[in-house]
Amino acid sequence: MAAVVAVCVGTIIEGCSKDTPIPLLQDFGSTHVSADSSAPLLQPTATAVASCNLGPNGGVCACVDEPLVVNPPNLYFVLDRSASMNDDDKWQTIITVIGELVIALGPRANIGAAVFPDPYVAANKPPELPAACGAGIEVFAPQQGDAPAGTAGPTATAFLTALGHIGADGGTPTAATLLALEPRLSSLPGTTAVILATDGGPNCDESLSCEIDQCQPNIDGDCPVAPSSCCTDGSSQDNQRLANLSCLDSQATIDAVKKLAADGISVYVVGVPGSEVYADLLNQLAVAGGTARADDEGGAQYYAVTTADQQAFTATLSKVAAAITGSCTLQLNHVPSDPTLVNVFFDETAVPQSGPDGWTLTGATVTILGASCKKIVEGAVLDVRVVAGCPTDLR
Repeated sequence: MAAVVAVCVGTIIEGCSKDTPIPLLQDFGSTHVSADSSAPLLQPTATAVASCNLGPNGGVCACVDEPLVVNPPNLYFVLDRSASMNDDDKWQTIITVIGELVIALGPRANIGAAVFPDPYVAANKPPELPAACGAGIEVFAPQQGDAPAGTAGPTATAFLTALGHIGADGGTPTAATLLALEPRLSSLPGTTAVILATDGGPNCDESLSCEIDQCQPNIDGDCPVAPSSCCTDGSSQDNQRLANLSCLDSQATIDAVKKLAADGISVYVVGVPGSEVYADLLNQLAVAGGTARADDEGGAQYYAVTTADQQAFTATLSKVAAAITGSCTLQLNHVPSDPTLVNVFFDETAVPQSGPDGWTLTGATVTILGASCKKIVEGAVLDVRVVAGCPTDLR
């Protein structure tokens, strides 16, 4: 679940006694970011280059990637780094998985990222609750992925360097973040899609007041004074203001997503483990963002990560990436000089040309067929390359 500023009877929920002064930020963990952080950087894992140098009868042939004509969309990740993302290493896992997606997609996408709450506010200001609710900021300006696809180059390295020193901490100011990013996102050239990944409901709006059914500690089952509300504290105006930060900020977040959609920016909602209790709201956000799914077996309209292991993150985020970038038609920037020396590779494996699941080459256009096309559309494969120099695998 997302971290919340859970205030009850005059104190943060971890110190829930009437006489205890408010221990600011006690609910938000201790991992911040700073310019001289000594935390280890995540390192890009280079996918092996396709083994296309083996010619007929054990001989050796050339291996040259055929550049694709692409108009790469902007995949802009907006990542919840609230304190609860520390649970089960969800924060490190999602960064690692996105880094792998950057490598696999290569030049077929421009990658950008923002995180919320603002990690620099939380690190460089005195430990007070508003710092834990600072609107998120861009931490990686969109740039095209490395070529060829499947190789870890400067973009992947820079991406993981930018995120590698940022830890999980703070609340979940989703609405404020999306509104703050909207001018930047709407100014990007080309097609832009936001991938909003969160492990809980939005909060951090001190202007809200709410009843128990909209109070996140109560919703999450973390309110120690239940069945009373953890979002009601009349002991002082300041304490009530802090208690309001734990109210579910639904409508403002829906409106912020709608504003992006009105700008032509699709918003894909990814529910990280812990967000299940907010499924109805995440469904509404997916509808507002123009990306509601109709084919999920569990009935979710958003993209749900079912468990905290890396494989589950990869499967879900690959589906999102495929929905944005997946195409079974690849346009080369020139007609190959010898069409009998062209191969298509999925990850490190050549796709046989013949058969209903093969591919065709017409001029400079490669069309992927059948089950092979389905793998691309469903996100089962992201690293797609066209390579010239070896006899076409016709199997």
